[in-house]
Amino acid sequence: MRVAIAVGVILAGFALGPSAEAQEAAPTAAPAPPAVATSGIAVVALSGATDAAWPLAQLVYGTPSLRPPALDEVHARILCGEAPGPGATQEARDLADSLAAVKGEDAPSRTLLGEIGRRLNVRALAVVKVEAGHPMVRVFLTEAGVFDAASYTPDPGSSSGWTGTVRSLSRAFGAEPAGGPTSAPSLATHEEPVVTVPPPKSKAFYESGWFWGALGAAAFAGGAIFFATRDNGESTIHLQVQVPH
Repeated sequence: MRVAIAVGVILAGFALGPSAEAQEAAPTAAPAPPAVATSGIAVVALSGATDAAWPLAQLVYGTPSLRPPALDEVHARILCGEAPGPGATQEARDLADSLAAVKGEDAPSRTLLGEIGRRLNVRALAVVKVEAGHPMVRVFLTEAGVFDAASYTPDPGSSSGWTGTVRSLSRAFGAEPAGGPTSAPSLATHEEPVVTVPPPKSKAFYESGWFWGALGAAAFAGGAIFFATRDNGESTIHLQVQVPH
């Protein structure tokens, strides 16, 4: 009988769950770290495209809405095809090795590009390649793991001018810089001083040029009439016409 009671107590303890002391002693799971939003575009050069990629990179990184927040110059140059320096870290060398294995848009290359994009925490990669002697850019989307449908080429008449491409990338993939848009220079936003112009001083009628002009014209006309009607010349012939009654 006592054995049955003991077994019942044990089973009741399992049914009720752990005691409050046991719950307090159990370690609590740490909250998951918040996900860091990806932003910016990194410029990547495939084999033979370094000369074309670096001017594009300078323009992209000079655009606040496209610049990756955590990308430094060392990694930027490695992405554009430059070899790591003698004092480069192992992480930088691994990045160069991964980039050297990217050959195009095939599946293994897309996998490597996705890893590079996630490592740099960027939204996309602007992949520069040279085909038939002409550079072109395709944008690889990090999260989707695919290339965007659009392709970009240098500005017409220039072998390395990417101004139009950067404008297109900014419209399609740009983000508002942290803290809102950058303020315009003070020269463009300062208020112009208000200049009060006094009303013109009224003139007396005799100070007006129109008055003296009209007066002169009237005098000239009067003089002309006077001389025309005056009859005091010696050679004047007087005619008298008599009308018969």
